[in-house]
Amino acid sequence: MEGGKIEGRWRTMAAGWAKAAAVMAAAMYGAMKMIEEMRKRGMIGTEEWVEVGEVTSLHIYPIKSCKGQAQESMQLDEYGAVNDRRYMIVDENGRFVTQRQEAALCQIAPAINLDGSLKVEAPGMTSCTVKTTKRTSADHAELEAGIWEDDVKVVDQGGEISSWLSSFVGRNLRLVGMSDKYERTSNRRFTPRRSFGKTAFSDGYPLLLISEESLHYLNSLLSVPLPMNRFRPNIVIKTDCGAFAEDSWRRIKIHDMEMDVVKPCSRCKITTTDQSTGFRDEEPLITLSRFRKRKDIGAPCGDKTDVFFGQNLCHMQEGEIRKGHRVFARQNRFPFLSPIFV
Repeated sequence: MEGGKIEGRWRTMAAGWAKAAAVMAAAMYGAMKMIEEMRKRGMIGTEEWVEVGEVTSLHIYPIKSCKGQAQESMQLDEYGAVNDRRYMIVDENGRFVTQRQEAALCQIAPAINLDGSLKVEAPGMTSCTVKTTKRTSADHAELEAGIWEDDVKVVDQGGEISSWLSSFVGRNLRLVGMSDKYERTSNRRFTPRRSFGKTAFSDGYPLLLISEESLHYLNSLLSVPLPMNRFRPNIVIKTDCGAFAEDSWRRIKIHDMEMDVVKPCSRCKITTTDQSTGFRDEEPLITLSRFRKRKDIGAPCGDKTDVFFGQNLCHMQEGEIRKGHRVFARQNRFPFLSPIFV
């Protein structure tokens, strides 16, 4: 009898502990969601501005997935860096085409001329220059193009440049640009309300930042070091804070331009592609997967587990940044809200 009573008490106590644990877990989850929401609104989670480095290079990519252009300065509008990924290559079905499918795109060098025209060059091809437009006409139809999960209004940039692209790559392709009706937002799960929250034809966010120190650390683990162009950043900085310091920053300020550090950048096989030749290898994805893997972060390709390198940014004002500008950061006061890699 006495043994049965004791066993019953233990069962009652165990059930009580389980309920208490469930309530505590729910409370902690609710508190974390509340803190995250307050952080997004800029109400908590930041310290004073601390100087962390300087801008060493700036880059734009006029056509998505084609060669980049180094810049001395960068103008920012509501969609990100001016002339950055404002054009995109699509297939016959209107779906976006990148180096993931066609490595040869890395050899196409686009340039925006002073008159606004677009010039493209590639090995073995005569250069092609066309006048681009956001307006529809008989030669420039309005289309609906697909980029990841988004369908956007675009304008066909004409037969001449489409024929040029098709000839170089070896399949039917067309070049499209943003139309006057173009609308595309970055993922609201990660984008603070104070930011513009818009992006052009980037994978998901308007700007990408990487520190030189993070690349140096990665290269120390590789048998063959890789150049920064494998990762296609917009903003490269030099910092005294060490490799991957950018993971702990929640907001940065370059000169007087503030930007939210919103999400680690998931990496795909474009990083394995030599940006001069189009040759693919297996690195750096194998090495990154050993120490830069994270689950349930929302990779644009839909993968539940992905590897990350660099940080996506969302800006909150238009203006200019330049090489040599000092970089300041605000760090997260709550370590459990910082990126954690497994």
